[in-house]
Amino acid sequence: MPTFLKKIEIQGFKSFAQKTDFNLPEKIVGIVGPNGSGKSNIVDALRWALGERAAKNLRGESIGNLIFAGTPKKPASSMARVALHFRNTKNIFPADAEEATLERKVDKSGSSKISLNSAEIRLKNLAPILARARLGTRGMTIIGQGESDLFVKSSPEERRIMIEEILGLKEFRLKKNEANRKLKTTKINMEKVAAMVDEIKPHLRFLRRQRRRWDKRTEIEQEGKELENKYFGFHIKKYKNALEKIQKTAAPIESKKKTQEQVIIKLEETLKAFEKQNYEKIENSEESDLEKFLKEKSEIEREIVRIETKLEIQKSVDLREEYSVEELIDYAKTLRKELKETAKINDIENIKDKVLGWLKKLEKIFNIKEKKEESKTPESTEKLREKLQNIENKIQKVRGEEKNLIENQQKINQEFKKQLEQIENEKNAIRALETQLQKNLFEKEKLQLKIEDLKTQWESLERTKEELERLAEKREETEEIDWKEAEKRIFKLRAELASIGEIDKELLGEAKETEERYEFLSKELEDLERASGDLKEIIKDLETRVHNEFKNSFKKINEAFNTYFGLMFGGGRAKLKLTKESQEINEDIPVQEENKENEKDSEDTRGVDFEINIPRKKIKNLDMLSGGEKSLVSMAALFSLISISPPPFLVLDEIDAALDDENARRFSELLSKFSDKTQFIIVTHNKITMEKASILYGITMGEDGVSKVLSLRLEDAEKVASA
Repeated sequence: MPTFLKKIEIQGFKSFAQKTDFNLPEKIVGIVGPNGSGKSNIVDALRWALGERAAKNLRGESIGNLIFAGTPKKPASSMARVALHFRNTKNIFPADAEEATLERKVDKSGSSKISLNSAEIRLKNLAPILARARLGTRGMTIIGQGESDLFVKSSPEERRIMIEEILGLKEFRLKKNEANRKLKTTKINMEKVAAMVDEIKPHLRFLRRQRRRWDKRTEIEQEGKELENKYFGFHIKKYKNALEKIQKTAAPIESKKKTQEQVIIKLEETLKAFEKQNYEKIENSEESDLEKFLKEKSEIEREIVRIETKLEIQKSVDLREEYSVEELIDYAKTLRKELKETAKINDIENIKDKVLGWLKKLEKIFNIKEKKEESKTPESTEKLREKLQNIENKIQKVRGEEKNLIENQQKINQEFKKQLEQIENEKNAIRALETQLQKNLFEKEKLQLKIEDLKTQWESLERTKEELERLAEKREETEEIDWKEAEKRIFKLRAELASIGEIDKELLGEAKETEERYEFLSKELEDLERASGDLKEIIKDLETRVHNEFKNSFKKINEAFNTYFGLMFGGGRAKLKLTKESQEINEDIPVQEENKENEKDSEDTRGVDFEINIPRKKIKNLDMLSGGEKSLVSMAALFSLISISPPPFLVLDEIDAALDDENARRFSELLSKFSDKTQFIIVTHNKITMEKASILYGITMGEDGVSKVLSLRLEDAEKVASA
């Protein structure tokens, strides 16, 4: 069966200044040499590499004393290093390799480092690993020099620890102790967390009320915002659509108006041309002929008047016979006045009537001498009368032409009126268009005012214009809504918001943080309670396992102990028993310095004591035993444990020193017997023990104060001797 511990490397540790390798291919390895050569330093190196922390258990005053201090012939080392190479085919060590190397270093500064396969690990994490491998720095895995009676002189509690270590229960004991420490820490943390939870609860209730107010406010604000979005979105879109529709309607009206204006301009130009063509020509024609005839008539009449006046004056003598002077003057004045009035008359017929009237008056005056007067009328007067008659004829002709002209004028007037009416109709159409445009403008301004009013209301709600624009761009709502009721609801929601009032946002932040902290602490408390329950369950399971395995093994160990005791003493009886009261040992610190805690009186915490009966000797207590007897009792206990639960290896430093040859032979026979199950590394001076070793390492020390190693394989030596 291959060995578990394959090799030991020592460098700079105590007297081993140079790197020294101990290959361990055999089950029993002996280390021999004179006293003071450094044999026990190998045992100390093993103990230190396996995690020993107390310098006095390494036979030193401080960890710094482990480093080779130097001699007059050899300089001091800068560090101490020990490496143990283990076979790891069963994955005892947490390393994914067939070989595990446990290495420990310390330098002069006191800096220490432990590594497993070059990966650094903490010293506190090493104990569970070694416990799983049933190894330890104290107990019966390594029995140092002068400790051959270790099992006897140990306390009952320490004996139990030794037994549990050999049985592989130390791992569970460490787990239980760790679980107990965690449970205690958990309870302390639970109390702290519970106190913190109770502390923040009153303030949290206040903050929760504020939070509920904020949530209610947020809910109202959300409903109000959604309703406002619908209300303002609907109306702003409605007004904008109406405005857009008006703008679209106004454009064709404007275009039509411009077209109508162009039509009117063309009609007015046509009317102006028509007027110029017809009216101005007639007016010019009338003015040229009629004025000329009237002017000429007026001059002729004035000339006739002058002539007739002269004639009247000439005949005044004869007239006096009939009329008085006053009468004639009156007639003359009247005639002059009427002639002036007649001169102002443009109507030929009136003038003619006036002239004929005065002729009748004159004929009446001169009736008596009519014939005579006629014969005496000057020739010029007759010519003038003929000329006047011609003029009157021309006037009559003009009048005839005027009649035709009037008829033609009536036709022209009708056409003019028709065109004028057409223009007026077009103007009326434009006025209607302007009225429509004015109406559109009024509606547009009205809608713009409504839109601006909506925007003002929107901004008063502390909403942005961009939001309103986005609402206006959304599709129209298909849902039928009573907008009056919606408006009432908006005002109601605003009133509710006002009644709630403003809430400090910092309180909300604090509420969130406090709520999160409360939830965290509550969850942590739940986790701690769960962890406490789990730890209690783990402790219970570990206690059950340790109790059952210890109980089952203890009976077998007791039977084996009685057997090996009788073998060692040549008879007698021995028995291991559990003490009534005990204290559990803390394995993380040396036994001599540990803090002990009182626990309940149970089998799991009771120590181990002896009842022995040596042949031919009455023993009342262990103190009555001699040193050799104590060693034999300890060896009987050791081999009884090995027989039930063999450890991977044992280191025994001169435990056979107190034995006589007979007992030394028995001891060596037991080594041979159990070497198939356990690897032994023995430091000895006893030749009988040396004979059982397959390989011997001799340790010497030269004048330089450095330990040196000589190795001898006994099988090879026997072959050389026989040859």
